[in-house]
Amino acid sequence: MNIGIAKENRPSEKRVILRPQELKDIVMAHNVFVEEGAGEGIGIKNSSYRKAGAKIVSRKEVYGKELVVRIKKPKEEELALMKPGAAIFSMLHLPGNPVLRQLLKKYKIIAISMEEIKDCFGKRKIEALHQAGYIGMEQGFKLWGRPPSECLVKIMGYGNVACGAIQCAARKLARVGVLNKRDFKNMREHIPGTDILINAINWPVEKRGKEFIITRDMLKLFKKGAVILDLISNPVGQSPIETMHPTSLDNIFYKVEGVIHTSCWGWPGFDPVNISQRYSIQVAPVLREIADSRINNLPQYIKVALHKEF
Repeated sequence: MNIGIAKENRPSEKRVILRPQELKDIVMAHNVFVEEGAGEGIGIKNSSYRKAGAKIVSRKEVYGKELVVRIKKPKEEELALMKPGAAIFSMLHLPGNPVLRQLLKKYKIIAISMEEIKDCFGKRKIEALHQAGYIGMEQGFKLWGRPPSECLVKIMGYGNVACGAIQCAARKLARVGVLNKRDFKNMREHIPGTDILINAINWPVEKRGKEFIITRDMLKLFKKGAVILDLISNPVGQSPIETMHPTSLDNIFYKVEGVIHTSCWGWPGFDPVNISQRYSIQVAPVLREIADSRINNLPQYIKVALHKEF
């Protein structure tokens, strides 16, 4: 199989989905083409990929291969470079992204969603959920701007992402409260006095854009300079926080009525070296199976993550 490894192109994004170390096994059986400069953000030179057996090519050539691999979802101009019937293997989050689904259909691209690939116990095989929560919490403290030990943090949710935030806050000696579903109906009682409020719940698709846990009028209950930190960065208009929209690595926050809002689409990007290592180790064996099996004969655990919108 001809496999293209794409360079991440969001502003300030330095990660790469596969390092040379993990490519060595794949290039023994398949042709791997790496976009020029793909690893520069974390200090990996083109020559390192060549030594591993990959070819360095242009962006256009990468997207011309039958399977394209990257971390973040592609833009339309990238999908337009792909051949009809080719496949993209990436973090796609398709259930909450009808625009991307339409683009895949428009360009006749097969999608394999990394986040939907799970083991026999239902655990994601490719993820950095705990790390996302931990890193997001660190950024929340920076935005708040005072010693974490003086901070009252309240976290909505208690899954893997929330646990990362809880661990970070506890290590920094912040006061931490965890809110569950019963508390969501009484947020007007939980907001006053809260310095950093965190969303770490995966808001159901059917509620997105229709129901909110934090409404615009609730902002007046926060102190000026308080932070609302959304760790689950849904597409625009789909957060359980009415005034929240995704932010980016190069423009991490904005203010609404004196309350700092942050919802970075890609929190792990603040630790590019370690997260690239983690993803590369996780992705390589799955990619090898995809390439060995071909798209039409995937093992069941990968097949469930395949989407053919056309």
